[in-house]
Amino acid sequence: QALWLTAVPIAAAPPRVARAGAMADDGEVDLPSALNLVVEGFQDPRFVAKVEEFTNINIETFAQVTKDGSHPVEWTIQFNKYKKLYEAQLAETLSQINVPVPAFMDYLSQCSEAYGGQPGYEHFDALMSSLTASEDYDAFVKVMFAAVRENWVPEDDTPAPDGYQIHQVDFTIPEGCEPGMVLEVDYLGARHSVVLPDDAVAGGSIKLHLQVPSDAVDDAN
Repeated sequence: QALWLTAVPIAAAPPRVARAGAMADDGEVDLPSALNLVVEGFQDPRFVAKVEEFTNINIETFAQVTKDGSHPVEWTIQFNKYKKLYEAQLAETLSQINVPVPAFMDYLSQCSEAYGGQPGYEHFDALMSSLTASEDYDAFVKVMFAAVRENWVPEDDTPAPDGYQIHQVDFTIPEGCEPGMVLEVDYLGARHSVVLPDDAVAGGSIKLHLQVPSDAVDDAN
């Protein structure tokens, strides 16, 4: 599932904060209701389809081996595009119900400061995490890595152990490297040691067969 926003049960916002931030003008949606409508907008099938399309067309972009903990510039470019998807959806929803974006964000901040991390408000923490996920580059990268794993197609001649996948990926040998050298590389959030073959040439490309956990890992190791 390549979605960042999950179907979280949405409880009414805490009454004290809701009264403090609610709009008084007749005909306008109050802020607690606006929060529910924003989440519904993110879960709308049409928006979900846009997110899935974006994710699917970028799978190959994130199925790359990296070195030294660095990421390709293209990943940041795609992250910014992803953010704009969510920003546009949020702006559209709030525009339809006549709620200014600054007022809505201030209301979220009030709720977070008053009730974030408090016992009994775990549902609110989950909701805030979902609403802000598109602003987090690291979370975005993890979602894209998960999409790569979920769309992996096994190679007939390379069986994988239980709980793992074997990914065949291209790797460009860095300048200054020689045959027999051991390189530490990253792929889908995991660290791998790669021994360069005897015919390795700096600037050339080799095929790597990397063992990847079927489930996500939090840190390279």
